[in-house]
Amino acid sequence: MGAVAARPTLGAVELTRDELLGCLEAQRPRFVRLATSLLSDPEQAEDAVQDASLKAVRAAESFRSESAVCTWVQRIVVNSCRDLLRRRQSRESVEAAARREALWQDSAYTVDPEQVAVAAESERALGLALARLTADQKQAVVLHDLEGWTGAEIADATGWPLGTVKSHVRRGRMNLVSILAEEFG
Repeated sequence: MGAVAARPTLGAVELTRDELLGCLEAQRPRFVRLATSLLSDPEQAEDAVQDASLKAVRAAESFRSESAVCTWVQRIVVNSCRDLLRRRQSRESVEAAARREALWQDSAYTVDPEQVAVAAESERALGLALARLTADQKQAVVLHDLEGWTGAEIADATGWPLGTVKSHVRRGRMNLVSILAEEFG
């Protein structure tokens, strides 16, 4: 009688290869759409989803069944995107974000809300402005404001505390408004 391959387990819950591959196949379009929203680059999105799929297969033994298989894979996709964004992010973009955040501390700083709203309606302007946010701010704003995720869902997917999620969303929105007003208004 041949040896039986061990499957990863936690108590009575097992993650089978079929479950994992079924999730990867069935949810791939959703994962690619999510990654495209986060990365603003369809080719990099495909790469991120492929990378996340490989990570999920390799890490199947670490699956703890605290969430559904596809939710676990989705978190890996989000983290793969975050890693790519951080690699792309330059020191200058972080310094520019800090400069824009400092503007909001000045009580005399204002933007024309109508100008910002008009600029935000342009898909091109919005995409360019989102690309200028820090990686964490972009991820938080895209997931919350464009994808409709709650703060708790973002916290679960990223591993950030809820307060950090709220801070990234708030700072990201502030930076986005400043960029849209200054550059596209």
